[in-house]
Amino acid sequence: MSLSTIEMARVLEQLEESPEKIMFGKLLVELGSQSEERVRSAAHQVPLKYLRELVYQFNHVIEDRRAERIEEITQGLEQDGLSADELYQYMIQRKMG
Repeated sequence: MSLSTIEMARVLEQLEESPEKIMFGKLLVELGSQSEERVRSAAHQVPLKYLRELVYQFNHVIEDRRAERIEEITQGLEQDGLSADELYQYMIQRKMG
């Protein structure tokens, strides 16, 4: 059974590791490694409505990644026999001390 070009594009779009998503991710990594001046200069060429949408989407990803990282840390603590509350108490004592 052969897929048409449109059907293949739809399948690739749904995959997390599609070539388009990989290349777009690489582009974002490259953008992130640029100087502040270059990023700002490039951003000035993008319409404001798109900049707002990018910021909105990036903020969502940041929150998702933060939650994932906290979960990873919590699981690591549990594997070491510690609780998140113990870590929290330790951090409070360290700030006061």
